[in-house]
Amino acid sequence: MEEGSLYPALHRLVRLKQLVAEWGTSENNRRARFYRITPAGQKRLKADASAWRRVSAAVTAVLDGRAPALEMRGLSWTA
Repeated sequence: MEEGSLYPALHRLVRLKQLVAEWGTSENNRRARFYRITPAGQKRLKADASAWRRVSAAVTAVLDGRAPALEMRGLSWTA
């Protein structure tokens, strides 16, 4: 992740209602913003993790020379 990209990503997830942000006090008594995942965020995380596992498996199969025909989100991939 590039420098300066974490907070814009967090703000985007808050705007999409996948995270909730709350102000509080950190362990060293400083004001801090805390983030919590929402049910919508959990659902999105589960879907994205599943998609990532499929992509990862396909790339691994290609690199290992055993790429079977795969289907992903409506697109047919064959090696």
